[in-house]
Amino acid sequence: MNILTPDIKHIDEITFAKDMLKAFDEESVEFIATLSKNLLQSKAYRLFPELVALGFWMRHSHIKQLKKDFFLRNSERILLPRGIVFHIAPTNVDTIFVYSMILSMLAGNSNILRVSQKSNPQIDALLNLIVTTIKEYPRLYERTFIIRYAHEDDINKKLSSYCDVRVIWGGDETIKHIRSIPIKATSTELVFADKFSLLVIDAKKTLFDEYFYEALYRDSFTFMQEACSSIRSVCWLNADEDIKSEFWNGFSRYIKEQNISLEPKNIMDKLVAQSSLAIENPQIKTQFKDEISIVSLNDISQIDVAKHCGFGLFYEVDIEDIETLFSHSFRKYQTLVVSGIEKKSIIKAIQNTQPKGIDRIVKLGEAMNFKSLWDGYDIIFSLSRIVDVDI
Repeated sequence: MNILTPDIKHIDEITFAKDMLKAFDEESVEFIATLSKNLLQSKAYRLFPELVALGFWMRHSHIKQLKKDFFLRNSERILLPRGIVFHIAPTNVDTIFVYSMILSMLAGNSNILRVSQKSNPQIDALLNLIVTTIKEYPRLYERTFIIRYAHEDDINKKLSSYCDVRVIWGGDETIKHIRSIPIKATSTELVFADKFSLLVIDAKKTLFDEYFYEALYRDSFTFMQEACSSIRSVCWLNADEDIKSEFWNGFSRYIKEQNISLEPKNIMDKLVAQSSLAIENPQIKTQFKDEISIVSLNDISQIDVAKHCGFGLFYEVDIEDIETLFSHSFRKYQTLVVSGIEKKSIIKAIQNTQPKGIDRIVKLGEAMNFKSLWDGYDIIFSLSRIVDVDI
């Protein structure tokens, strides 16, 4: 176990009743602004687009807007921190634990972060910067515990016994296993499971130019389609075969220019996924274009979330209208990215269909933009405790 901040044994010595941090405490806001500045001003961190995005999200103006929105929405409520929040971060999205920590910190909570032992230059640089920066803020430093360890149940049980909220980011099996570990009767959980995201394109209202492909690349290949919000399926409106061919050829050329290098295992996984889908339904068409593998489905109901392996695999399917997509959605659907679709038609379709899935709808190029509203949760609010004064 690698403890990067104060020794975890001190966590049970914190007395929240006497010295709780307030929501959007000045020290928290200042620390976040400093961390943002350090990320954005350093040339070393500019090599990692995800860290630049994180730094931009943490900038002082954005945190001020979060504060304004938070207190505006909760102007009639008294909100206090819940206490200790135990965050279990995923391995597929390196920066998600920071977003989780920051939002909990803004609610006033103390935080325990379990970070994967899986190491890479990006995560190591980020952790080093966080620890170096937070030491300048003593009240936050003594309330922030960052620990790297393998999947060890003894440690998970101990940390779970401390927490007032447990936040789990990960795959279904990981979540199922962690949930089997008890927490206090007064504690609660936030769970962010594996999700699946789609792009819908109205071909009559979309121009396939360099900016389009750049945005599509960012929304799909930033985490090699392993993030929940990564585009994995393209749903077509008003598109014939010539338009689809133009689209995939153009995107293939753009990707080729990025010099992506896939591992043989990733290529084989895509081949197995395509073959499996084709065996189950011989009418499904498959094709390869450099690093892209395309599976053309006959119906939206054929989208198989479980078989999608990422790394440049895309489903495509024609739909009659946007309501068709919402009607076939389910809880595994997270983000709907749109191109050429008007906001009013989306709102009308949601009202008409009452979809079971899809928690966020964004324009192309913004799928990776993290928000405090995520997976249907208002995270800062969910990590706060409401005091009801009814007299």
